[in-house]
Amino acid sequence: MTSNSKPDTRHYPHLTFASVKVGDRFVLGEHTMAREELIAFAQRFDPQPFHLGDAAAADHAVFDRLAASGWHTAAVMNLLVGPFYERTAIKGLAGGGVDKLIWAKPVYADDVLRMDMEIVDVRPSRTKPHLGFISMRIHAHNQDDELVAHMTLTGAFETGVQPA
Repeated sequence: MTSNSKPDTRHYPHLTFASVKVGDRFVLGEHTMAREELIAFAQRFDPQPFHLGDAAAADHAVFDRLAASGWHTAAVMNLLVGPFYERTAIKGLAGGGVDKLIWAKPVYADDVLRMDMEIVDVRPSRTKPHLGFISMRIHAHNQDDELVAHMTLTGAFETGVQPA
């Protein structure tokens, strides 16, 4: 977790794999997209000119100033998922994949992204009853409450059922 992240601090000690339901919604927290962080991420992982400086971004057809890499935005969205589950009785085991990732609007330096999560699927493993999967849609809104990105990801979790 970076100093730019502020996870939501609500605890859900009674939330278990068996009690989480499709349609449940949770606040994950927020993250300020600091200019230096945008540039450092882009230099390392996505060195396109419009992610590295204002001048190149101003000449771009989509961006008018330094814009975050979409991959950076996705990473920040994911950053607050783990800490959420740490505040529940649900034990996460591994990521299972990203089904959909949409970058709806550019994210700019100093934007404050607010993330929330909606449960879209909960299912036990067909072959291993102690394992289950939760699919969740993560939404990121900027400080103007504009949806800037969303993704659907699935994780593997303990169900609480003892293995045979």
